[in-house]
Amino acid sequence: MNVAATRSRSIHRAYLAAGLAATALYFALPWDSFAQTLVYDAIGASAAAVSILGSRIHRPSLRLPWYLFGAGLLAFSVGDVFFNLYSFVWHRDPPVPSIADVFYLAGYPLLTAGLCLLVRRLRSEERRRGRFDAAMLIAAFALCQWIFLMQDRLHSGSLGERVVALSYPAMDVILLAALVFFALTPTSRTVAYRYLAVSIVFLLVADEVYGLSPARYAHTTWLDSFWLLSYVCWGVAALHPSMRELSEPARAHAPRVSTLRLAMLAVALTTAPAVLLIQSATGASVDAVPIAVGAGLLGGLVLLRLTSIIHALEELRGTERLARAEAETAQRLLAEQNERLREADRLKDEFVALISHDLRTPLTSITGYVELALEDDLTDDVRGFLQVVARNADRLLALVNDLLFVARLQAGEMSLEPADVDLAGVVRDGVNAMEPRAAAKGITLTCVLDAVPSVHADRNRMLQVVDNLVSNALKFTPEGGAVHVSLRQHDDCVRLEVTDSGIGIAPNDQRRLFQRFFRAENAVERQVPGTGLGLYISRVIAEAHDGSVSVRSELGRGSTFRLELPMARAAVAA
Repeated sequence: MNVAATRSRSIHRAYLAAGLAATALYFALPWDSFAQTLVYDAIGASAAAVSILGSRIHRPSLRLPWYLFGAGLLAFSVGDVFFNLYSFVWHRDPPVPSIADVFYLAGYPLLTAGLCLLVRRLRSEERRRGRFDAAMLIAAFALCQWIFLMQDRLHSGSLGERVVALSYPAMDVILLAALVFFALTPTSRTVAYRYLAVSIVFLLVADEVYGLSPARYAHTTWLDSFWLLSYVCWGVAALHPSMRELSEPARAHAPRVSTLRLAMLAVALTTAPAVLLIQSATGASVDAVPIAVGAGLLGGLVLLRLTSIIHALEELRGTERLARAEAETAQRLLAEQNERLREADRLKDEFVALISHDLRTPLTSITGYVELALEDDLTDDVRGFLQVVARNADRLLALVNDLLFVARLQAGEMSLEPADVDLAGVVRDGVNAMEPRAAAKGITLTCVLDAVPSVHADRNRMLQVVDNLVSNALKFTPEGGAVHVSLRQHDDCVRLEVTDSGIGIAPNDQRRLFQRFFRAENAVERQVPGTGLGLYISRVIAEAHDGSVSVRSELGRGSTFRLELPMARAAVAA
């Protein structure tokens, strides 16, 4: 992380520490002193400044809301300055209305407009989902505002006094409306939003407490802490890096009945009864008409919200049923396709078995007659031609035998004739048979065989595996290379390893090397002849003897094939 990024992540902490220190200093200074008012005004002005500064540092996609926040906080701060001027310059209490009230009341619409702009950036489904929830809480809050704050002031004082007295609680309702709407969106999980929400809560609590009895709380020191902390938290929200996320459309959640939304419904339903209980407990006259209107409005909003939740759940249920039906259909089609593939695979194996069986008879005849022909007196050219025919016939016969063997494996018809076998002798015979091929290619073929216990196995099948492994090593080793065969005991098994200095095998190919008809990519590119059956057959034979075949290889540096077989029971017991 670079220095600039680290600085941008720590600047909000520095401002929070400075704001808390300034708030503590405010309470440490003499009460109603000029120095105290300067600290108060400085905290408010700093919050307005950093709201704009934060948008320039973090560069959110939408900066206008933060400019509006700065303007709103600046209006509050200017209102504080004029309020203090009445006390320290003009030496009298501010009139109602005053120029301070103008700036105070101007700040609320600016803050609300900024929140509304952030709400507009949300996805349409989030706005639609939060509309009823916000309306319910705001209706409940407005009912309380009207009963406990606004109604009594409607008929007391001059017109200007009444307008001002009604405007403050009305502005609190508007500000809370924007906050609640915004709270019901995914952005509520960001740190910047939480500071923003705490700031507005501090502001609303201070306004409500002050509004209940302005004369009583005008000189209450603890109430100033709410307004000051509101300034500080708003500035921290603007400086926190997560403020960028408030301008981005957050991913919508599926409709669900969350704890928060259930709490909203509970608050809406209990507001009117709670107001009645409070009025009854305090001995105040019951305001039947506004309570009835508020209760009806809240009941209607709750009903609409429940209807929307039920509708959303029905849509989800319908979508789920459709998805389940599509999944069942897809599963049925997949099962049918798998069945057709199995049938096609069975027919293919039958075809290969039939064709291979039909080819085997003429190939055997060709091989026999070529051998007879080679026993006669022939010219060198004719003998050479017949030897080519014999080699290719043998090669083709070996391929046909492999295909027939694989077909029997697929049909589960592999038969074994197990006995206690000296594997060292089998390996020696297999290596001796491969020595002419190694010599013809200039490959050094070496063999080290330890005295190992016997294995319980089919000798012919073991010889087939040895032939496959050694012939593969010779096939993929260039001229002048080396192939080494070793046999030794390892724990309770006998281990055969065939190591070559050939072309190697890529890691991706090693995972599929023992599958039917699979050939490594570099073998195909080099056009090395083969069918991809030898290693598959070797694996099946090894597993039929409770053994295993594995490979360890590196491209360009050769390969090592390992065959492990359990020792015969008598040998293990000994």
